[in-house]
Amino acid sequence: MKKIPLFVPVAVMLLLLAIPAVSGQEYIVRSGYDSPVLPGAEASKPVPVPFYALPISIILAEIVLFPAELLLSLKMFASLGFRRVLSSNVLDQDARAHIFEHIRRNPGIHLRGLATEMEMKMGTLRYHLNVLRLTHKITVTGNTASTRFYENNGTYSSVEQHILKHLRNETTRKILNVLLDRPTASRQDLAEAVGVTGPSVSWHMKRLEEDHIVIPRREGRVTAYEIPAPVAGYLSRQIGVPVVATG
Repeated sequence: MKKIPLFVPVAVMLLLLAIPAVSGQEYIVRSGYDSPVLPGAEASKPVPVPFYALPISIILAEIVLFPAELLLSLKMFASLGFRRVLSSNVLDQDARAHIFEHIRRNPGIHLRGLATEMEMKMGTLRYHLNVLRLTHKITVTGNTASTRFYENNGTYSSVEQHILKHLRNETTRKILNVLLDRPTASRQDLAEAVGVTGPSVSWHMKRLEEDHIVIPRREGRVTAYEIPAPVAGYLSRQIGVPVVATG
């Protein structure tokens, strides 16, 4: 049988002694209407009563009950599994570990795609993503409409993050694949090779230009596109197509 700590019965006895003392005191309540405020009188500010000026019964009750209240709080945290989440233990939670691994295998994935592929409710997913971000396990780019997730720890540079983001779009991936094989291809060349319309190619190329993945070369009415050498090197390794030298 578990032994009861000595302070528990002592605390109970003191509390039982304090309750009659408090309840036995006489209190007089007077109506405010019996003593109307005189004209021109100023309202007095309430003066806080220091702890030592309280009745001795209340002081004893506070002193006796404090250890019990503290112990109860600690036991409650222990029973709920209270644990501070740190970078060293953030992946001990199974769902969070699976989310991190999925992001690591699919860099540049967006929120809705992650929720669909993980088959997880959006609220739960957002919570775990926020914990991973606060513990510096993942990095987040983009805006509210297009948030992208990547493994942190300096795994990807800013340019690499942009490349991986665009490679997740199948049409953009095909366009970049053609440009690696045929440098300085025109919009018409890309449209024919990929099997999309010219305006569709223009939309994809504008996004690639904004992220500095392609450079437009205009010659008269024809616009050709070129991939910078540093971008082409990383891009070719991701797509698996050899880099063709330009110029």
